[in-house]
Amino acid sequence: MKGDGAPESGAPSPHPIHVQGQQKEAGRMKTTTRRQESNLQESNLSESGFGLIEIVISMLLLGLLSVAFLPLLVTSMKTTVRNSTIATATQLVNKQMELARAAGSTCAALNIYEDESPLGTVTDARGVTYAPGRSVDCPASTYPGTVAVSVSVSVVGSSIPPISASTRILVTAP
Repeated sequence: MKGDGAPESGAPSPHPIHVQGQQKEAGRMKTTTRRQESNLQESNLSESGFGLIEIVISMLLLGLLSVAFLPLLVTSMKTTVRNSTIATATQLVNKQMELARAAGSTCAALNIYEDESPLGTVTDARGVTYAPGRSVDCPASTYPGTVAVSVSVSVVGSSIPPISASTRILVTAP
């Protein structure tokens, strides 16, 4: 062997081959890495964003969810209309009670209040018609005494029961 590490027989040194093999090995690794990068880029391009199938499935799920909430929405709308109707009828009952208290403190005045036309029918902005009614239990047994007054408001053409209220009014004379 010479001082440079090469064999004396003239055979090529194992070091350059070994170095060259590493380079070839490294070259293969680089090409493998390039192939893998190329495959990754192609797969990334094909998977980027939403596809048509994903959009159709999401729209189908959204539609099913909407259909599931539809009965709840219809029920809440019916309840809102019913509550609005009851609130309007209650306001009319309160108005009739105020008219009864303002009618006077005699049985004759309360009888006139009972006999006069109680506003006829009232129609609200939604087209619902209300019919108020009144009743007075006069004469009182002794004077001064109290008389029972009842007021009711029914909703024309509806299954909602009449809204009613009763009170006692002090009368001082027949």
